[in-house]
Amino acid sequence: METALRILGDGLSIAALTIIATTAHGAWKRIPAGTSVPIVWTREGKPALRLTKAAGLLWIPVASMAIIFAFTLSGTTFRAEGLEAVMVFCVRATLGAVLAMAQLFHLRSVIKTLQDEGQL
Repeated sequence: METALRILGDGLSIAALTIIATTAHGAWKRIPAGTSVPIVWTREGKPALRLTKAAGLLWIPVASMAIIFAFTLSGTTFRAEGLEAVMVFCVRATLGAVLAMAQLFHLRSVIKTLQDEGQL
C-alpha cells in the first residue's frame, strides 16, 4: 500500500508541477520583454511590489518545486508506513493542488493588472 501511495503522490506532484510550469510558460510568451511583473497588490488592488519578468513569473514554480521535492529528498515518502503513508499522501495531494491554484490566481492577477495598464 505504501508503494502505491508514493507512486500516486508522485503522479499528483508531477501533474501539479506541469500545470504550474505550463501556465508560467504561457504567461512568459504573452508578457513582453522588459515588463515589470507585479507580485504583491495593495487592498485597493494596486501593484505594491514588482519584479523583473523572470523573477515575477518564476518565483512560484521554483518555490513549488522546492516544496514538493522536499518530501522525496528528505526520504519522508520512503519511510512512511501505514497511516503515516496515508497522511503523507494527503498532504502531498493537497499541497500540489494549493500550489497550482496559487499559480493560477497569481497569473490571473498579473495578466489583469498588465491589461489594465495597457502593457499587454
